[in-house]
Amino acid sequence: MRIAILGAGGVGATVAGALAKQPDIELILIARGQTKENVQKNGWILESEQLGNQIIQPALVSDDVQEIGVVDVLLLCCKSFAVQEVCQIYGDVVDAHTLVIPLQNGFCAAEQAWEALQKGQVAHGFIYCLSNIVEKGHVQNVGKLLRAGFGFPDGRENETAAKLAQYLQNGGLPTVYTTDILRLIWEKYMMICGNSCAFLYYDCTAGGIMAEESRMAFLKGAYEDIARLANAIGVSLSEGIVDKYLQEFRETPPGSMSSLYRDIKAKSPENELEQIVGNAVRLGREKGVGLPFVAAAYDKTIQTML
Repeated sequence: MRIAILGAGGVGATVAGALAKQPDIELILIARGQTKENVQKNGWILESEQLGNQIIQPALVSDDVQEIGVVDVLLLCCKSFAVQEVCQIYGDVVDAHTLVIPLQNGFCAAEQAWEALQKGQVAHGFIYCLSNIVEKGHVQNVGKLLRAGFGFPDGRENETAAKLAQYLQNGGLPTVYTTDILRLIWEKYMMICGNSCAFLYYDCTAGGIMAEESRMAFLKGAYEDIARLANAIGVSLSEGIVDKYLQEFRETPPGSMSSLYRDIKAKSPENELEQIVGNAVRLGREKGVGLPFVAAAYDKTIQTML
């Protein structure tokens, strides 16, 4: 199976770490610039408590569509704001049978990928991982939060997807392949959006949120905002999911933060604020759903960026 990973950051390296040791896989990294040079020279370096420290050696590291050719699986591990652009650039590695799995934060990535590609078997996907980029081509995973999943809401069968889930599972990344994917997408979105809102509103890491119960109450409120929004579009989340995520948050390393908060702190112009928080605010307005905690974090962040 030819599997291409587009994006060498925390998500891409995590998925690669689970796939690298599996048989019958030709692993391809789609990367360019300094990342491409670093991986070609030093290998793809992953430090992970759960997957083990590895130097991954992809069969090919390239940004040349012709050199890459058509793949069986394309895993989109770039930032959410780049999904449509990269699908347009690398669309020729996809044919009608290629399984395409976006693993971005948010709830729009699969639709955006399909709009750009208009071909392939585009699934919905998610991943939970806490990762930091040490340098280009070198990633650290922290903590024990690690799981992934993908599937088709229409219930179609896909042999490649079933095999891929098994490969990832065997490689140490707990993975589900399910038709109940929209619920899981929105549960992941609840966590990443809620956490990011708390980090952004209080301008601190997980330890700072946990230090005060009022801040944990804000986090809970942000989770509940997203649960109401999901319900408004017909997606029912698991009973007890808010309490589960609050407990998982309490178990994260105190220095943990979301990638969005990290990018905002670094004043990066390329950040996922609109995809992770802004999209919720806009959908809430469209559906008439009040999101007081999410909206407060969004408004405050916009003000700090002016």
